[in-house]
Amino acid sequence: MQYITDVREAKEIDRMTIQEIGIPSMVLMEKAALAVAGCVKSNAAPESHVLAVCGMGNNGGDGVAAARMLWEDGYPVTVSLIGNEENASEEMKKQLDIARKLGIHICTGLPSGEYDVILDALFGIGLSREVTGEFADAINWINEQDALRFAVDVPSGVNASTGEILAVAVVADFTITFGTNKRGIVLFPGCNYAGNVVVADIGFPKKVVEKVSPRTYTLTREDAMEMMPPRILRSNKGSYGKVLVIAGSPEISGACYLSAAAAYRMGCGLVKVFTAAENGHVIKNLLPEALVKTYDSELDYTQSLNRFDITKSLQEEIKWATCIVIGPGIGTAEPAGIMLDEVLKEKNKAVVIDADGLNVLAKKETYFVKREDGTRKICLPENVVLTPHLQEMTRLTRFELPVIRAKIVEQALLSLESANCQTLVLKDARTVVTDGGEVYINTIGNNALSTGGTGDVLSGMIAGLLAQGMRPTKAAVLGVCLHGLAAEEYVRRKGGRYSMMAGDLLDMLQEILPK
Repeated sequence: MQYITDVREAKEIDRMTIQEIGIPSMVLMEKAALAVAGCVKSNAAPESHVLAVCGMGNNGGDGVAAARMLWEDGYPVTVSLIGNEENASEEMKKQLDIARKLGIHICTGLPSGEYDVILDALFGIGLSREVTGEFADAINWINEQDALRFAVDVPSGVNASTGEILAVAVVADFTITFGTNKRGIVLFPGCNYAGNVVVADIGFPKKVVEKVSPRTYTLTREDAMEMMPPRILRSNKGSYGKVLVIAGSPEISGACYLSAAAAYRMGCGLVKVFTAAENGHVIKNLLPEALVKTYDSELDYTQSLNRFDITKSLQEEIKWATCIVIGPGIGTAEPAGIMLDEVLKEKNKAVVIDADGLNVLAKKETYFVKREDGTRKICLPENVVLTPHLQEMTRLTRFELPVIRAKIVEQALLSLESANCQTLVLKDARTVVTDGGEVYINTIGNNALSTGGTGDVLSGMIAGLLAQGMRPTKAAVLGVCLHGLAAEEYVRRKGGRYSMMAGDLLDMLQEILPK
C-alpha cells in the first residue's frame, strides 16, 4: 500500500517531523534537493545548462539547493528569483546565502538565454489561490521553453489536494515529490501536468506517517497479489462461494455473460444467472459452467400475481447465493424495480449494484437523504457495493457532472450518509473507492478500458471476491486494481489500446492472477 496525502496531511507530516521528532528543516531540504538533483542527472545530458526558477518559500529553497548540487557536479547553473526576497522564508534565505558564497549566478526575474533543464520551484503544496501577475508570467514562460522541466514536489499551479489547475500550471516532464505521493498529481487534471512522478524518501519517519495516517492510498501489483483470497488444498466448489447474477433483458444478453464469467474467473465456486427467458439459451451456450434461472419478461408486472411470482422465485435464488450482483443489462422496466427492492431487503449477504441497477435505484427516493439544495446522500446498508460511472453518479446524487469531475474524492465522500456504510466505486480514469472512511484511488489501468462491457466485467470480479469471503470495501478495491492490471496486461501482450474488448479482460485474468 502506498499513501497519497492531501495538503493538510503532508504539512502535518512535515510539522511533526521537524517539531516533534526534531529533524531540522534544513536536513529535510538537503535530502529533497539531493532527490531533485539525482533525477536531473538521471534524465538530462551531462553539463546541461540548468535554470532554477524559484519562489520565496521553502519550495524555492529546495530549488536553490538542488541547483547548488548540480553546480557542484559541473552543470552550468542559473537561479532565477520570482517575488520579493525580503519575504523569503528563513530556509530560503540560508540557501541563497550559501549559493552566493559559492559564486552561483543568481538573477531577479526571468533571464534571457536558452536552457536545457528548468527546475520549477515556484510554489510548493500550499498553493490554493489562482496564480496571477509575475508568477503566472513565469509559469507561462517556463512552458514555452524548449527544455526538460522538473517540478519540485508538485508542478506550480496545481492544487496539491484536488488536482485543480489554479489558472495556469507548469507542464512538467518529471515531478519529484517528497515522502508520499500527493493527491493533486494523482487525480485529473493535475496528473496531466506532472509527467513522470518520482516519490522520493527524504527522511520522514515511518512513525510520523503512520500517526498522521493519511486517508487516501493506492495499491501496487504486489499488494494486489498479497490480498487475493487463499486457495485451500482440500476444497470443493462449495468452498469458494456462490454468486447470483441478476442481469440481462430481452434486448441485452452480453452483460450477464460478462459479469458471470468474470465472477468465475476470480475463483468463486458457483455462478447462477437470473435473467429474462430470452437469454437462457445464450448463457447456456456461452457459459455452460453457469446455472441459469429465467423469468418471463412479457408478463405484466403491474399485476400483483405476476409480481408475487417473480418475487418468490427470486427469494429462492437469494437464499442459495453467497453474494449478489444486480444491474448489468437489466433495463429499467418494471421487473428491474421489483427485483432491486427484493435484493435490498437482504442485509446479510453482499450486494453489488451496477449499470441499470443504479439507474433504477436513482428513481427510488426511499434510499436517499435529500439536502436542502436538492442534492442527495445515498443511504444503504454496509453490505451494498455501488459501482457508478460519473454520469450515473449525477443521477444518484443530483450533483452536476462538472462538480463531480472536478472534485471526485470529495464528491465520493459527500455522497455517503456516514463513514463505514455502503461501499462506493466511483468509476473514472482515476477510480475512487470508499466507504466514507479510507479512500482508495486506483492508479493502475489504461484507456483501453473505455469500451462497452468492461463495467460488467468489474461487477463480476468484485462479486467473485465477495463470494470468497472478502469484506465489501476490500473486494471492491482489489477488484478495481485487478481490472486495471488486466487492461495493462492486454496492452503489454497484444499492443493495442484500440482493439481491446471487454471479453479480452476475462482472458487476461488468467495471466495476472497468482498461479
